This record gives sequence, structure tokens and C-alpha cells, in this order.
Amino acid sequence: RDRSPSRGLGDVYKRQILMSLFLMPFFAVTSLLGLDRENRTSAVKRLFGCRGKMVGSDSTFRRLLGWLQGHQIRAFVLSFLAEFEQQDLLRRQLVPSGPLRRLGILDGSHMGSHWVLSLCLSGAINFAPLIRRYANQGQELSAAYQLIAEAPQLLGESTPELWLCDAKYFTKNTFDLVRAQHSQLLIKLKDAEYREVTTDAQNLFEHFGGDREASGFDAERMCRWSIKQTTGRFAGHTVQVLCVEEFYPKRKKDQHVRFWIVTTDLSLSLEELREAAHRRWQIENNLFKRLSHLSGTKRFYFKDPRPFFNLLHLFCAAVAVLDALISTLRHQPQVFKHVLDGIKPTWRNIFSQLKEVCLKSTFRFV
Repeated sequence: RDRSPSRGLGDVYKRQILMSLFLMPFFAVTSLLGLDRENRTSAVKRLFGCRGKMVGSDSTFRRLLGWLQGHQIRAFVLSFLAEFEQQDLLRRQLVPSGPLRRLGILDGSHMGSHWVLSLCLSGAINFAPLIRRYANQGQELSAAYQLIAEAPQLLGESTPELWLCDAKYFTKNTFDLVRAQHSQLLIKLKDAEYREVTTDAQNLFEHFGGDREASGFDAERMCRWSIKQTTGRFAGHTVQVLCVEEFYPKRKKDQHVRFWIVTTDLSLSLEELREAAHRRWQIENNLFKRLSHLSGTKRFYFKDPRPFFNLLHLFCAAVAVLDALISTLRHQPQVFKHVLDGIKPTWRNIFSQLKEVCLKSTFRFV
């Protein structure tokens, strides 16, 4: 039996409220007051089959988010994994004609007044099924170690085969935890002096060159690149060490870029490793920034972490569902063309068109 304080609201009403919160990124509503306004419109009330004054008020949203148990929301988010796996949306090729890879990006962020650690599964879509709170910036690593250890039990077959991390995760504990799960780890960093293994590789490259080298042109990013590679040892693990240099001729600033890659995966080609390192930015550009743009997560929602993280879980699931919808539409060119109706396929434009389709539809959320 539901013994929570919210049971008096009624199951249908609670579902309507939660679905309304879930759709905030879809409608690009960045505050609960803004959602309150939307829920008073006839179009939204018709969408939910609501005959009252509104679907829900901002005060009701806050109460329900505070009543919900964290494990309920986490279970809801994880329930999307099976559908995404069935559609094969959680894997991607790093290079054309290469094998499909299951990538996981681990990183922290500060949203409002809360420190957030996220694991983003980066495939055809970007999905953050695991989110953890930590008290301050200095506790990110300890939260990350716990998340890595719990990932196989929570994610099952969706557990990343290759974890992508930045320099702060360049520790023995990270390497040991990831390899204990028979997964691989890739660290991207700027400074070769950060660890002895990269310092040794830098000396080798300067005086003798790499054990393997490659170069080419990236048509997507419009840059020339070159890579030098060698092998080494870190914390008892054999690793590949790469120095990647890129030249962006169209940039006015930062035309020359250099970064380092250290990975336990000895099977990846040099081109795949470079692309995997670039994919690490997906969590910042296509998760954190997208959440902020569509849902206002950088703004202050709650002092209390419980309602804030309940809402953040809903937003992460919603953005992934929208990403999946757009991915599906792209595989149906005629339908996608009809939905766009001549406008450019930006996220904001796509959402505005889908909103029109949704609000004109006779389908109802109950």
C-alpha cells in the first residue's frame, strides 16, 4: 500500500503531475512557475485530459518531488535501459566501418547549489542513468569510486565497455575498479607532467618518435591531426600512451591543440582512441549544457537535495527520450522532413514542431 503523504492526491493526478515535470525539457520550460503557467493553458489541459483549472501548480510540484523516494525515481530512469538497448541506441562506431562500442563518460558538475556526479552512456543518444550527489568538490572521486563499483549491478549489459574520464580520475583506484569489472579505461589530459608514464612518453617522442604514428584530416571538425603512440605501465596495468596534436586553420585563437591519452584498451586503433577522447566532451556539451538550456538546471530550484535530484533524474530521462525520438525520426527522412516543415533541424526548432504535433493530437497522458 502507498503510505506516503502524497497518496491523497490520487494516482491519476500524481501521474499527470510527474508527466508534466518529465515534459519540462520538451517544452523548454526552465522554472516551476513557468510550468505552472503552461499547465493553465487549454492546449496542455487537453493534452492531459484535465477538466480542472490546471494540471498542477508549482507548490504541488514541490510537494510531490519532496515526497518521492529516491529509489522510486532511480528505478523509473533505469527502466528506459531495456527499450534503448532494444533499439541499439547505447552503442556507436568510433570510426566508419569500425565495431560498435559501448562508451560511458564520468564527470561532475555544479548545478544550482548541488554537486552532481553523472555517468553518461554515449551511443546514438546520450543517456545519464546514474546520478550521485556529493557534498563538495573534493569528494567527487570518492563518489565516483562508489558509482563505478555499483554500475554492473545496476546497469547489467549496459555497463560501459570503455570508461572515458578526465585527468582527475588518473588514479590507481580508478584503474583497479574499472579493470576489476573487465572494462577498459581511457583518460584524456592536457599536461604530460601530470604522471610519470606520460612524462616518459613525452621524452621518447621528442628524441626518438613514437612506436606507432598516424596522421590525417578530420572533415567533421575541420582540422589536421597527428598521433604518436607508445606503451607503458601505470599502477600495475599495461597502457597505451598517445600524444595527439591538432591544427584548426579556420580558428582565430587556439589553432594548435595538444592533448594526451592514456588507456588500458590495447585493441583500439589510434584513430578510434582520438575519437573516443573527443567523445568525452559529450557529457558537457550534450548533457549538462543541454539540461541547463532546456530545463534551467544551473538555476536554483531547491535547497533540499531530495526534490532537486528527483527532478534531475526526470530531466535526464526526458532528454534521452527526446534524443531517441529525434534519432528515430532521422531514420525516417520523409516523416522528419514533414515534422521540420522547412525549418533548420536545431533542437529548439525540432521541439517547437513536435510540440505543435503533440498539442494538436487527440492523445492524452493519464
